Amino acid sequence: MTLSVYMPESPFDLDKNEIKKAVKAIMNGRIKPEHINNLEIALFYPQMDDKSWHQILDSRGASKAYQDKIYSEPMVRLLTLKALLIPKFLPDFLIWMQTAPKPDDCWESCHKLQASILAEDQKNTPSLPFLPRNINDGIYSLLSRLITTPKSSPLDSKIKHKLRGLVHDKVYIPQLVKATQSLLNEKQGLWSQFYRVYFANDLADALSQIPDLCEPGIITYYSEEKAEFLTHLQPFWKYPRKTDKKYLPLAQLFEELSFPHFAAIFYQISTGNVPQNIFNQVSPRRGVKKGTLFEMTLIRQKGWGDHLDSALDAGIDFVTENLRLIRRGMVIGLLLVGGIGLTTRGIISWKSHQSNKALEARMDEKIATVTAESKSQQTSKTDTNNPETLTDISDENKGRFHRTNEAIKAMITNLTPDINKLTPEQLTTIGIRDNVQDNQMYIVLFCVKRRLELEPEFQYGEIGKDNERWQEFSDAIRKYQEAKGANTPDGVIDEGGRTQKWLEEDIRNQCLNPPDGG
Repeated sequence: MTLSVYMPESPFDLDKNEIKKAVKAIMNGRIKPEHINNLEIALFYPQMDDKSWHQILDSRGASKAYQDKIYSEPMVRLLTLKALLIPKFLPDFLIWMQTAPKPDDCWESCHKLQASILAEDQKNTPSLPFLPRNINDGIYSLLSRLITTPKSSPLDSKIKHKLRGLVHDKVYIPQLVKATQSLLNEKQGLWSQFYRVYFANDLADALSQIPDLCEPGIITYYSEEKAEFLTHLQPFWKYPRKTDKKYLPLAQLFEELSFPHFAAIFYQISTGNVPQNIFNQVSPRRGVKKGTLFEMTLIRQKGWGDHLDSALDAGIDFVTENLRLIRRGMVIGLLLVGGIGLTTRGIISWKSHQSNKALEARMDEKIATVTAESKSQQTSKTDTNNPETLTDISDENKGRFHRTNEAIKAMITNLTPDINKLTPEQLTTIGIRDNVQDNQMYIVLFCVKRRLELEPEFQYGEIGKDNERWQEFSDAIRKYQEAKGANTPDGVIDEGGRTQKWLEEDIRNQCLNPPDGG
């Protein structure tokens, strides 16, 4: 989905009267391409901050409609527009609609407005990213609110949900989670189309970069809403055993939206493991108990086969230790007086037959690319993504990594002026995706990996965590040093040293020098 707008080439003044006309027309259901254009032009100007938008929208009654719960169709349209223009308002807007006397009527008006904006936008041809940017930020704001909302309230419903594989528990599903599902599932909706086409890929990229958020500069290039969401997530990568149940609504949301990759991450964060039906959708191999996704270790939740194997291996009384599990799983008559009546294979077969069918993964083309990269890593010859094969980085290698990391920080500083001279088109030619073209650290690491002949999916953020990843990176450095004629190649980049200077020179002359000579 691309929202389009005409933008004059010559400088022009911001005309608030045109903005007010556009707001009034959209509020009254009269939407034309020029109205969308006027809003896009207004979003271009930094002085049109949230306070300015509040003033314009409140002049039409937005705050009064929200506070006094006025649910007329024009007011629903006005507040839908407010949620588009002020991303932080989106969660409050959804709660406002969910608590209406007739929520379905509100949703119908909201969906009609979104469909009308999409229909009018298709009549335009040039495009600018300002309204889509707001939509993206609004979704991040919504996700942040989901993890701060109380687990339940009188308005929340208690439904069955697949939280523990075979066992179905009744759990509270907050109103805001259900409202978010409705917003992102609407076929002709602005938020839903943008979520499927762009946001899912943006979130995947962001999750992949969380281990590197401690590096200088990354977080400053994100919007306030995106930075807030990712900053709260960072500790779960830094401390893998840390869990927090308040993230469970996000796991539920992404499972219901059929995005199992995101669901797996938030189940791991909230409960410490991943239900088998979700784990099996994101794992490239069957039968494994652990895996890695977005550089986070996922632990598969134990099933009946695991419990039985543990009981047999430990030589304990299966009847005594597993009676509660047998009752909950409804395996009546599993044990007979004379001993175990079913083999492990029989139980697994029974479980496979009885368990609910896993949600079909409908990841869009862009998120599938991220998935493919993850699978490629997990099935590599060295199998370095299997956490069971990794060893913690040694003190010696930790020191070598620290020296190299300081040199790369210096390279980012030194190369930033060269990067800033490049146009978006030139960066695209180099191979830098649109959503990271303002991220100098990403670009430098991209070029370093290219010069060291590492695979593009190689994760720099992992090399300081385990010996195998560091060794792969160090071997690439050593090979590069040998090619440059170093007398004593040591596989380390020292700040101010010859290897750093060689890399900087090569990156300037080759990686940051597009074919057009720009």
